[in-house]
Amino acid sequence: MTDVRLHEIELVPERTLGSPANDEPLRGRLTFGWDLLPADHEGVPAEWQSYVKVTPDREFRQLLMVCSFRPETPASKGAFRHASLGVALSTSASEAHPVARLIDPGERTRPVSASGTGLKFAVKAGVLDIGVEKPPGVNPAREEWIVRGHGASQPNPQWEFRRVKRFPLVGDHPVGALVELVPDQVNTAEVLMAAELEHRNWGVRRYRARLEPSPHAIVLRG
Repeated sequence: MTDVRLHEIELVPERTLGSPANDEPLRGRLTFGWDLLPADHEGVPAEWQSYVKVTPDREFRQLLMVCSFRPETPASKGAFRHASLGVALSTSASEAHPVARLIDPGERTRPVSASGTGLKFAVKAGVLDIGVEKPPGVNPAREEWIVRGHGASQPNPQWEFRRVKRFPLVGDHPVGALVELVPDQVNTAEVLMAAELEHRNWGVRRYRARLEPSPHAIVLRG
């Protein structure tokens, strides 16, 4: 694992009908960082290593990214509910695109306890009787995703992040892609981010990330 320097990201609210007048950008709630590594860097996933070995005539880079979500504070209200990170891969030649051959994670999960209750329906003399039924024994925990990746073998991979029961959307969430580069071209990755926060008074509000040029456009190969 490599050390990734994180940059503060400003979250700009999307203006909608009924938006509060003092709906200012959120600061200090989200940071983003990235690093570019050679395909054979130490710690590469075994699947990536195998893919690179069977395609020795191609050029790859590991694009490692980290989104760090911070909990709400008295000065910055709202809890993260959902977020997305998209990467648009391109070159100076419009007809050629780098491709995220493999992505990580495809899905990252956490165990979530089942509710332990269910509804029981019965009809007696034309009257619908609804009761609560609890299955015997302890219900096993089920796995629910907290990070889900899409777009393997595409030039536009993306990841979704969400909170689930007992696991708020806070802390560091690393993701990555094994990018096949287009030879003899300037290969770049443009980063786009958005998030939804749930406010006690305003409900769910959507924000887009205001990314500065440094973390916004990543040069994969010059």
